[in-house]
Amino acid sequence: MATFSPIPAYVLGTLTLALGCHALARPGPEYPRFGLPFESAASSASTHGNKRTPPPGAVSPLMYIKGIRETSYGLTLLALQYYGQETAVTIFAAVCALVGLADGFVVWANGGETLKMKAFGHWITCLGFGGWAWWRACA
Repeated sequence: MATFSPIPAYVLGTLTLALGCHALARPGPEYPRFGLPFESAASSASTHGNKRTPPPGAVSPLMYIKGIRETSYGLTLLALQYYGQETAVTIFAAVCALVGLADGFVVWANGGETLKMKAFGHWITCLGFGGWAWWRACA
């Protein structure tokens, strides 16, 4: 396998780590950024008109799991690149592409009419990671 510039892996790892830290620090705003509505089971939400809003600070524990997932993905990509594991970086990029694909389907199915289009952001991420993995594998 060829030797690649470490810059893309470090940039993508850092961005993924930052997304994970954001989800852990501010889980409430992470719902619309990710493309999902607030969960009705997260707390006893109040209803204003036809819009459900949770009480301030009420978020699902799954948002913290999402933050941990993204933080671990970022740290893994950074560590694999730091230790020069070129094949592992390529495989991990392909795995990240599959995660983006799956996240897009979840958002498409559950995002509702207002957030449904955020699925395309996940699918673009899938194409980015997948294209990068494919390019690395073919070089």
